[in-house]
Amino acid sequence: MTKGVLFFLCKLHWLLTNASQAITVRQTRIIYKGCSAPTATMTSNATYGVKSGHLLKEKTFQYDENLPSLPVPSLDSTLHKYLDSVKPLVTDEEFAETKKIVDEFGRGIGQKLHQRLLEKSKREKNWVEKWWEEYAYLQSRGPLAAVGNMVGPLFAIKDIWPPWQGTQLERTSVFLWIALGYFQDARRQKLPVMKSSSGDQVFAMNQIRSLFCTSRIPGESTDQFVRNFKTEDEGPCPDYIIVMCNGHIFKMDKLFDEDGERVGTLEILRRLTLIKEKSVSPGQGIGILTADDRISWSKTYKYMHSVDPANGRNFDIINNAVFVACLDTENPTNISELMWQSMVGPNARDRWYDKSYNVICFQNGTFGSTGDHGPLDGIVVAMYSYWCHMQIKSLETRFPGNNSKLVTQYDPEELLFITDEQVNVAMEHATQTYERLASNIDIICSDIGGYGKKFVKSQKFHPDAFFQLAIQLTYYTMYKTCVPCYETATTRQFYHGRTETVRGTSQEVVDWCKAMLDSSKTKSERYSLMKEAHGKYLYLMEEAREGRGIDRHLLGLYILALESGEELPAIFTHPSYTKSGGGGNFKLSTSLVGYIPIHGAVSAMCHDGYGCFYGIENDNYRVAVTTYKNCPSTDTMSFYQNLSRSLIIMRSLLLQARL
Repeated sequence: MTKGVLFFLCKLHWLLTNASQAITVRQTRIIYKGCSAPTATMTSNATYGVKSGHLLKEKTFQYDENLPSLPVPSLDSTLHKYLDSVKPLVTDEEFAETKKIVDEFGRGIGQKLHQRLLEKSKREKNWVEKWWEEYAYLQSRGPLAAVGNMVGPLFAIKDIWPPWQGTQLERTSVFLWIALGYFQDARRQKLPVMKSSSGDQVFAMNQIRSLFCTSRIPGESTDQFVRNFKTEDEGPCPDYIIVMCNGHIFKMDKLFDEDGERVGTLEILRRLTLIKEKSVSPGQGIGILTADDRISWSKTYKYMHSVDPANGRNFDIINNAVFVACLDTENPTNISELMWQSMVGPNARDRWYDKSYNVICFQNGTFGSTGDHGPLDGIVVAMYSYWCHMQIKSLETRFPGNNSKLVTQYDPEELLFITDEQVNVAMEHATQTYERLASNIDIICSDIGGYGKKFVKSQKFHPDAFFQLAIQLTYYTMYKTCVPCYETATTRQFYHGRTETVRGTSQEVVDWCKAMLDSSKTKSERYSLMKEAHGKYLYLMEEAREGRGIDRHLLGLYILALESGEELPAIFTHPSYTKSGGGGNFKLSTSLVGYIPIHGAVSAMCHDGYGCFYGIENDNYRVAVTTYKNCPSTDTMSFYQNLSRSLIIMRSLLLQARL
């Protein structure tokens, strides 16, 4: 790895570190001091493996096994915070009932469950890791396509690679060469370890392993993950990719020469051209099966294994591949269209939704992605996507990497499945399932100009907390009530850490939203309440990030009670549990995707809710809003427009309050 590339990765980490955390794609740490926006400086090169011009031997995954265990919060603390999150969302009568139930839980069965959880945490460094995968993802029987997977565009559409007919195969060959370089650096452990801006906090890197050679295997009652990535020190691992085109599926092997160096882009282009030529007529379209509900897909998957051993071989090849490249026939012309095509585009037969990463290569040379959220969080895809984008922008030649020793040309192998009428019926069912779900997703993705991170920080507000207040004000303006709001905080400073929930709808937020619509309130009063709401949000984010959140703890207690076979404690069955977001009932599911040119989204968590995914740059916001079309109470465009107005109103409040 050259010093230039290493410096870029250091800068990428610093930019991501300044995005305090969110779903799908924000998972680095900032230390908040009071209610002021944090300051961050570039960490010295020594932190990332450069000292006095020499590379240090710090490996990508070397700290993962030594990170501290995920803590278990105290039961009293969790129950207190739970009541605090419930109060603004229920009636006084419901809250009184909830408090009585919570107090009884804390004095009785809750203590026993908590003790069992403490015992589990002594045996497992991350007590929630397996549960999170199993209960949040693998046991879900709904489809991954449209409503489950995370998607995103490649921002090269906005600069170096604008839409242009005739560029699909050439750009795809370059992108694949670059993507394989990231895979190669991960294998050689040359990717810098992510750290805090001060350099003294190391973050878990293990999720990068799940970006490659990873897939979900369907099962009738629960799925399972297969993860086959290995570093070079650990041994060989699959190093081929899958290319899907017009219903055909090809294995593209021999991508590295005898020294482990990538084959050049001209050879990749030759192979892609051959695939395109062989795919003029429609292929089998087996990929559509991965868009079905998990029960139907698992039955077909099992049946196809019984039909012919060749099917099992082909499934194994796809599941173990580094990733999937999808040659698509659509022509998105902007970020919003890219996002829509990546999430609910018409060519679902040319996706393998079970894979952790599919790059979608559109006809006009633009790129998007879709992938299973289960084995990894969005931050991993964000890092990788931005890395690829910056590599594309720094290319000095049209066809890089043509110095490989691999002289013998290799033609891709088409994977042909043995099917029958039962499989054909299953494919038709999957097609109908996908079209029904895809047609119900509404998404808007656009920029909101005027101001951004620079102005917000100058006013001593944190950009993420500030935008969360804008989301809350938007919903309250539209519906005159507040609802549970979900944002994720990173726990990657702990062993195999992933996320914790920030329950953003506090009493302070509700009081401020009411004041903003109350004509009797002065600007000074509104500003004061805004500061209180902002400070409370920063506190909640910090508590969640430090392993002192409540939702993972409550999940652990819930699972222990469930697995005991006894009646669930009333804390989990009372209406307040659902009304405050429990059980996946957050009507506002939100995520900051960072402060760099990346984007991503998933569908809304609730049928009558909104998904809001946003990036914050110096002078603008990048926003994606998702809803379900068949819900009469939600309106994607109205939410977007009201969000724009909320940001204008909040800016005016900041300026006027300081006069």
